[in-house]
Amino acid sequence: MMLQSIGKGRFYLYIAFLIILLSIHNINFNEKINNTFKIKKIILMGEIENDLKEEISIALNQFNNTNIFLINPKDVEIVLNDYNLISKYKIKKEFPSVLKIELKKTNILAYFFENNKKIYLGENGKKIENLYLVNNDLPLIVGNLDIENFLDLKKKLLQNGFKINDFSKFYSFKSKRWDLVHKKKITIKLPIENLDYTLTLLREIIDRSNIDKIEIIDLRINKRIILS
Repeated sequence: MMLQSIGKGRFYLYIAFLIILLSIHNINFNEKINNTFKIKKIILMGEIENDLKEEISIALNQFNNTNIFLINPKDVEIVLNDYNLISKYKIKKEFPSVLKIELKKTNILAYFFENNKKIYLGENGKKIENLYLVNNDLPLIVGNLDIENFLDLKKKLLQNGFKINDFSKFYSFKSKRWDLVHKKKITIKLPIENLDYTLTLLREIIDRSNIDKIEIIDLRINKRIILS
């Protein structure tokens, strides 16, 4: 009976020893796997300036050594959304340890002044305070800027064959009416209503008329065109 007890004791000891060995092996294996799938490199792609790319890279460093399976793309989006100059981005996981992000800059439409500070307006509707590359051909927006209203005006201008930089200034009024200053030094007074029709009419006036001596095109009154 004593021999059987000793045999059972050794058996259980071997089993315990085997379990310990397997546990140590599993821990090492799990650590190896975890290290393999930790993010070691974040690659930014797209035509953006080096200064901006470096700034974004520094902000994204917080995701280094994060498990690539567990990283939440929404957390990355929160960081990218802080950069108003970026309009679109695409996040791609490249296994086992690389995060690739394709960035696209917004087009700059115009600039305005807010609290005596020069602010740029992106096509994405965001205000941009610092630019790494500035287009000097941008128009100035003067007055009470309603961004959605301006983007709607821009859309209608494009639909009628105009470009934003055909104009040097946009005067915005509280009534949501606009005065535009064409680069040919013509002030165009637009109505509040029927803007689509009015811009179609304006296109015809500019294309068909001799506008060299015209200083003002007043289209505020329905069915009336006043040239002076």
